[in-house]
Amino acid sequence: MVKKVLALAFGLLMAAGVSAQWEPVANPTVPQNVIRHWTGTGENRAVIAITWNDSVAGNIGVVWGVRWNGTTLLVRDAMDTIAAYDSRLTVTWNGTHTYVNNLTYVDANLGLNVSGVVDDMSGIAWWMYNWLDSNDVAQSSSGVMDDELSDGDFVDWLPMDPETFETAAADIIYTASDPNAAPLPEAATIAASDILYWVGSGSKEAILAVNWADTALAWGYRFDGEKSVGDMMNDIAAADSRFSIEMGDWGLGNILFVVAPGDTLRGQEFSYWESMNNGMIDAGMGQPLADGDFEKWAEPAAGVVADIMFIADYSYWMYSYVYPMAISPVVPEEATIAASDILYWVGEGSNEVVMAVNWADTALAWGYRYDGEKNVGDMMNDIAAADPRFSYTLNGGYLDDILFVVAPGDTLRKQAYSYWESKNNGVSDMGMSQTLNNGDFEKWAEPAAGIVVDSFSYEWDSVTYWSYIYVYYMGISPVSVPQAVSINEVEGVAISVYPNPVADMMTVSGVSGEAVLFDMRGSVVARFEANGTETRVDLRALTNGVYMLRVDNSVAKIVVRH
Repeated sequence: MVKKVLALAFGLLMAAGVSAQWEPVANPTVPQNVIRHWTGTGENRAVIAITWNDSVAGNIGVVWGVRWNGTTLLVRDAMDTIAAYDSRLTVTWNGTHTYVNNLTYVDANLGLNVSGVVDDMSGIAWWMYNWLDSNDVAQSSSGVMDDELSDGDFVDWLPMDPETFETAAADIIYTASDPNAAPLPEAATIAASDILYWVGSGSKEAILAVNWADTALAWGYRFDGEKSVGDMMNDIAAADSRFSIEMGDWGLGNILFVVAPGDTLRGQEFSYWESMNNGMIDAGMGQPLADGDFEKWAEPAAGVVADIMFIADYSYWMYSYVYPMAISPVVPEEATIAASDILYWVGEGSNEVVMAVNWADTALAWGYRYDGEKNVGDMMNDIAAADPRFSYTLNGGYLDDILFVVAPGDTLRKQAYSYWESKNNGVSDMGMSQTLNNGDFEKWAEPAAGIVVDSFSYEWDSVTYWSYIYVYYMGISPVSVPQAVSINEVEGVAISVYPNPVADMMTVSGVSGEAVLFDMRGSVVARFEANGTETRVDLRALTNGVYMLRVDNSVAKIVVRH
């Protein structure tokens, strides 16, 4: 161990008969790369450390960096340079400027208001310093404050107890910030009302934010009972296929998010993850969650250094960060379903398309096979002809409603005053006239099933309108193969229609009253009175296709095939 020379602040130790060779406890050399602010200008650098004993916090050290030009800098000049710039530090000199009476430091951010222990007899505090050069070699003292510092030197000021002559090393060493710099930015948060993607259910809510080096995203989490941050992250990973975590030897290793194929957010090489709960460093994956918590995981590359401190118990320099990057809410994925998961395929051919319909609370999908050129309208007609549970209506040539009979008396249909939006492979399309291509995924959805992820305004005839962009993330179920039932049983009403399909004459029985026959555009093609027993209707004038027969609230599907 290198012997450290003790340079006395004044000669009281010698007067007390204490050997000048006595070595006080000292702080470790502070490396220049942890200094947050350098006072002065020039090519030469030295580090000044001062330790105080705080009755509450224990032994607290603060370090500064000082720069200068020229060969040397006197210790007294270095202290004056720092104190002149940093008003938090006060150096009280004796009348001849040869030793210090006291060193005080007031820092509201750290909660410090410290000074040396004043001797009752002399009325001053006893201070001394260890002085090491850039090679950690102790330097001799030429006087008390006339020592000349060189580039790379380290000066370690220690208070001495005037009764025991003992000194103590710091338990925590802070690196002084620039007192005249702009305030640190605020740590970014996001309100629960701005979250677009919620995972789980329950009466409690928490937000998870992840701050990569250049992107910050957030999810919402609902739960009941006792949950930890690890539970929340695992549940989000199970719900959102883009999000995943990797565990390392000492805890969380990495957090990943797939923005697009080949573009995955991940921690930078040799980086690590810091976790905070409501702005305070927490227990990481084991942190218990409470209602209203804001949990943030961030890698330091995304932050601004707020503090650097040395923890003596662990001999470790610890960095604290503020993460000011704006946080964006994660947009849920547009739900899809793979062709391999489809249970019911309609048609034949070498081309395959999946069609999904997303009502307010249910999403179902069919498969469609074809050859040649087809559009969405062709596909819907063919599915309606094959599946007695499925039908749709038009209004003025536009899709008005899509219906699916789940069970007698339980028919899915759009909500009042709603409408239908169509997407082809996730992009808004031309609706019924959209041309189909092999591998397409066609989705019809009503906005009640989605969430707004963007909006924009536009002018039309001097009137401002707003348009909203939705994502439909509801899980899609494959439609089962329909059971072999008579088509008149679809709505659970005793309408008997035969033959069905019909080539010319159709017989209707089981109902009475005005009967209206609609085509798939919603146009009325025939009206007649059903007599309650058997009513024969000539359909030879109709073109091949699917029609809906309605008597009061009873509906039956008719297939005309000449």
